[in-house]
Amino acid sequence: MGFIARHRLGWSLALFALALAALATVPSFPALPFYLDQALQRVLLSALVCGLMALLGGARALAPTTAGMRSALRLGAYPVAVAAALLAMELTGLLQLAAGSTTGSAWPALPAGWAVDLAGVAALCVFVGVFEEVLFRGVLLGGLLSRLGGTRNGVVVAALVSSVVFGAVHVGSSAGATDALTLAQMLLKTVQAGSIGLIFAAVYVRTRSIWGVAALHALTDFLLMAPLALAGVGEDALGSYVSQGSDSLSVVLGVALVAAYLFAVALYAPCIVQGWRLLEDSPLPALGPLEPGWDPREDAGEKNGAPAAPDGARGPGGPVPPTGL
Repeated sequence: MGFIARHRLGWSLALFALALAALATVPSFPALPFYLDQALQRVLLSALVCGLMALLGGARALAPTTAGMRSALRLGAYPVAVAAALLAMELTGLLQLAAGSTTGSAWPALPAGWAVDLAGVAALCVFVGVFEEVLFRGVLLGGLLSRLGGTRNGVVVAALVSSVVFGAVHVGSSAGATDALTLAQMLLKTVQAGSIGLIFAAVYVRTRSIWGVAALHALTDFLLMAPLALAGVGEDALGSYVSQGSDSLSVVLGVALVAAYLFAVALYAPCIVQGWRLLEDSPLPALGPLEPGWDPREDAGEKNGAPAAPDGARGPGGPVPPTGL
């Protein structure tokens, strides 16, 4: 453990890569319904990354507690609000289709097994939240903060790097593509997912609650994915975020995805603004969950212009963007 403590960042990066590799090797359970199969895989992955974080010295940060959860849900409310608005739009569309149908029903017929699928989606979202937050905010961001978290710029750089990696991993299966349409999809998806990752990182720095950001992540995902269960779609709806290929259908899908991602980037741009503001007033030092003293906390935020950080904790002025970012 002493050797790991002396080389915490290097070990964090190595174990982060190991956890990503586990995504390709985790066993599947085809006898289960699709969403429950995916949920059970995330249970195994969650156990793995929690073990890796404990190995790095972050076991204390994984202790079950509700401290900081209320603040996390408040400070990171924007992506949840966006997901709720999109869900409301989808449900409204379904109701309009039902109203225009000839069946006379006020609600579209739900597919057989929708309740099992909805429960599976809920379980999947819970453990996706745990797995990804422990991996990206606990292991990766924690390792970066252990080296960089003593200064305002260091905290910002750590949050930005972990967020860009979070966004890039969502299009990792398209690595190696060279055509302009695929690259445009990959870039826009990375920016969109990275924007959400930045606000999650900032909320974690402010509240120090891994369970708070995991709950925030899970709730956002559930609101976006619940319609899949109600529509009775599964594996086909959870494919790649990028359309590749030179045939006409792939090109049309690619153009449609570029348009959708441009809209999504604009829609989630406030996450970048909010994340930046949260980092601007975060207490220093912020050495992360792998160092002693990182305990979950409720964050009062800003009221009447008063910063949440204690006196003297805020550096001179706001964060200064590093050269080249």
